Amino acid sequence: MALFAGVTGVLSGCEHPIAVVSAHVEAADLVVTDVTGAELTRTDFNRVWTVPTLTLTDGVPAEIILTALDFRGEPLDISGRSDLSFRMEAENGALLQWEPLNALNRIHPFGTGETRVRFLIWHINHADFVTPWLAIRIEPEATPASPRTSEVP
Repeated sequence: MALFAGVTGVLSGCEHPIAVVSAHVEAADLVVTDVTGAELTRTDFNRVWTVPTLTLTDGVPAEIILTALDFRGEPLDISGRSDLSFRMEAENGALLQWEPLNALNRIHPFGTGETRVRFLIWHINHADFVTPWLAIRIEPEATPASPRTSEVP
C-alpha cells in the first residue's frame, strides 16, 4: 500500500499531465535579423552571442525578426503554433519596451544607456527556451546640424 501512495504522489505532482498534447520546443539557437534579412547576431550553441552588443538609437524602434533553430540548424515555426510566443526580458525595463507582432517584433528604446536583454520562447505558462543575456547600447538620436548664419561685415 505504501508503494501505491508513493506512486500516486509522483503522478499527481507532475507538471505536465499525460493529457497535454502540445510538444515543447526543442530549440538549439536563435538568430536575430533585421527586416531586410541581414543577420544582426545569433547564439552559438545558446551559450554566447556572435555579436555581443547591439546598438539602438533612442526613440527609433528597432524592427527585428527572431528565428529559432533546431539542433540541425533548421528553422522552427514558432508563429505557426498558438501555444508558443517570443518574449523579451530586459534588466532595465525603463530603457526598452518589447512589442511582439506577427511577422516581426519591435524594440522601443526610451533613453540612452546600456542594459541587457534575453529572448524566450514561451510555451503556455513557462519558458521552453531562454537565450543568454545580450548587451544593448542605446545611443542618442543624431541632431541635425544647426543652419549657418552668414555674418554681414
